[in-house]
Amino acid sequence: MELLSPGGTEEKARLAFLYGADAVYLGVPGFSLRAGAEPDLNRQSLQNLKRDFPRGRLYGALNRFVLQKDLGRLREVLQELRTAPLDALIVADPGLLEPVRSILPGIELHLSTQANCTNAGAARLYHKLGFSRIVPARELTLSEIREISDAVPELELEVFVHGAMCMAYSGRCFLSQEMTGRSANQGDCAHSCRWHYAVVEEQRPGEYYPVEQEENHLAIFSARDLMLLDALQEIRRAGVTAIKIEGRMKSALYTAITTRAYRAALEGTPDAPQWREELFRLPHRPYSGGFLLEDQAVHEPALESRGAGYRLMAILGNAPEGAPLPLTVKNTLYRETPTDLLLPDGTITPLTSLDLRDSEGNALNRATQKPASYLAPPQELAKQHLEGGILRSRGEGIPGTVASRR
Repeated sequence: MELLSPGGTEEKARLAFLYGADAVYLGVPGFSLRAGAEPDLNRQSLQNLKRDFPRGRLYGALNRFVLQKDLGRLREVLQELRTAPLDALIVADPGLLEPVRSILPGIELHLSTQANCTNAGAARLYHKLGFSRIVPARELTLSEIREISDAVPELELEVFVHGAMCMAYSGRCFLSQEMTGRSANQGDCAHSCRWHYAVVEEQRPGEYYPVEQEENHLAIFSARDLMLLDALQEIRRAGVTAIKIEGRMKSALYTAITTRAYRAALEGTPDAPQWREELFRLPHRPYSGGFLLEDQAVHEPALESRGAGYRLMAILGNAPEGAPLPLTVKNTLYRETPTDLLLPDGTITPLTSLDLRDSEGNALNRATQKPASYLAPPQELAKQHLEGGILRSRGEGIPGTVASRR
């Protein structure tokens, strides 16, 4: 199965490939459902990714529902993509087929989960329209996906296996639009479902009654996160072609860890249990097997977040063997900051001291975003390839083992 990871930026896309992704998806400027979180697709950045990862595939998310007034701008954007090395477009709105086909006639078409494809008849129709892959509605069970695969075997199927889930059916939410004027269906979701709510009685303004969960009723809106790491073989047997990680709005640390965890699980590497634990150390809402595994916990709201015990400190760039590596600093880093160094080869090395340098090779007590700073390779890792390594701070209160937790 293909492992598809969130890009969002060139930096995150690069890390996704380094940590094991077969493909990465990024937003098409102005027409993605994460429009406010991603920079515009930069043709040079895409070409850099293709040059450095020639076997990696790049998918552009064109998954907004497009209004009539946007069609002119859409054609301009598609013209700009003619020289971009995209392998496929992820499309939700069937009205985009004509402009896409006329301007980018050779590009693959993947149907977005936003299109709400729930049965074999719809899947067959989309295949006849030119889609080579569909991402079925997230509300389907594994047996229903297997039935679609059996009925339309020539069609590739892709399913989400990890990340945030929307409380609205197939993500078609109007809550953000009604409350803030920001449309989720136009790529500008305010995530109103994650806010905390209370009840106010009309005759008692200012008196707030909390919304609570009991056995027979639910708090509102906030869905649990999805985690299907333990069901990958079942998913493969159901005829699924590709598995997808949600998270273009999340950090580079999230991209690297989730990608490596699912790559290790797919290949059954010895470090797979260790990377499974790392999924619980990332900030997340309580995990669920979702509708796919018919997990009843999917109907229970997420009342708290968990696992925020680490902080992304810096990302290591490339340098000749033994030379100090350039740092992309995310949070101020001190020589004595206790950190873990995560590497694309799957190793995680605790470091108690960091040999920080400036551009002249002089020792630094701390590294910040500016001016440029470097890390002299730790002696025990001097022979390893360190590009794409991630330094994270080790917080207090991290559980020693979480392998049995869901």
